[in-house]
Amino acid sequence: MTSAFIEPQELLLEISPSLQESSWQESQVYATPSSRWRAYINQISLDGFLNWVKTEYVSHVSVWYSSPGIPAFWEFVNGTAILLGERRVVLIPSEAIDDRELEVPQEWVDIPSWTADYYLAVQVKPDGEWVRIWGYTTHKDLKSLADYDPVDRTYCLDVQHLTKDLNAFFLSYQFCRGEEMKTAIAPLPELAPAQVKNLLQRLSSTEVTFTRLAVPFSTWGSLLESEQWRQDLYQHYLYQQQQPSQFLNVQVNLSRWLEEIYDASWQAIETFFAPNSSSLAFNFRSSSGLGGASIKRAKLIDLGMEIDTQKVILLVALIPDANQQVSIRVQLHPAGNQPYLPANIKLVLLSDQAEIIQQVQARNQDIYVQLKLFDGEVGECFTIQVALDSYQITENFLI
Repeated sequence: MTSAFIEPQELLLEISPSLQESSWQESQVYATPSSRWRAYINQISLDGFLNWVKTEYVSHVSVWYSSPGIPAFWEFVNGTAILLGERRVVLIPSEAIDDRELEVPQEWVDIPSWTADYYLAVQVKPDGEWVRIWGYTTHKDLKSLADYDPVDRTYCLDVQHLTKDLNAFFLSYQFCRGEEMKTAIAPLPELAPAQVKNLLQRLSSTEVTFTRLAVPFSTWGSLLESEQWRQDLYQHYLYQQQQPSQFLNVQVNLSRWLEEIYDASWQAIETFFAPNSSSLAFNFRSSSGLGGASIKRAKLIDLGMEIDTQKVILLVALIPDANQQVSIRVQLHPAGNQPYLPANIKLVLLSDQAEIIQQVQARNQDIYVQLKLFDGEVGECFTIQVALDSYQITENFLI
């Protein structure tokens, strides 16, 4: 990596092609083009600065992330923080050619656990080969001298109030360690778990255009201040943005089943099994918790031509419970004249975040497989997946 002071106040850091490539690949975990680009410019700025400062000044540098390896806040907020000894420094990258001011998102200024001693202005060159660090300020100066823009919730500090000599930054870091660089910030209100649950659902919706501006800052800041809630919001948002059709467009609404309204593809189990079928009577007897009061429907699943048009039957049964809850049983059966399920076929239950909750795999000569009975509440989503070798189908459900 090449670095150079120019003027000699500013610092140019060369970003190698390999670092550009790895940073771009890492950014692909984010949900939208804008958040992927934000993650990319933050990552190359961070890596470039870390490599330089470890070589030139200090080796005891650490990065502040919301969770190991994935800074979830980059999905919504620009900037990243590092710890230089006991001092916190936030890098604020921008592609803007105009460097007449530094714009710092409010999160880095008014969330108590996010505030920094120093804020560095970073310009990312359009080709990504260089980043330019051209000035810095302190938390005190941001709070006292910057203009607050309530529309996009940023603190805008005019260039006349920035220190443009990076040598001065490191002199301040080394010799002014006893000086307070921050202004005291009032704590944010605590959120109740039920409130957090509602916020996660609301803010991850594809109908919300600017997530960080959708609720009052005190509420938004409180949500981000919790590491677990930040990560939960990121996961919810990622799921909704990257897989909207999976749960929003193609869903089986189980609440309609409770009203005896069914999709055409989900039929009465008698369509596939004779009333006196021994296997059916055995598998749905009341001892399994699915007696006559439960609602049962079945769907024919075609596993594809490449495996000899093998078909199976997916059965789903519901038992309504109190407090808007239902118990759910899912089974997989052979179809037609086939006595057994295909060996190694899998039946999988996935959460609304595509995490495997449970799964079962058929052995040789299994006449059916079933998932353990599980409960759900009205409004929850889940997926049932049927997989054989490289082929799989999914059925998505909303309770």
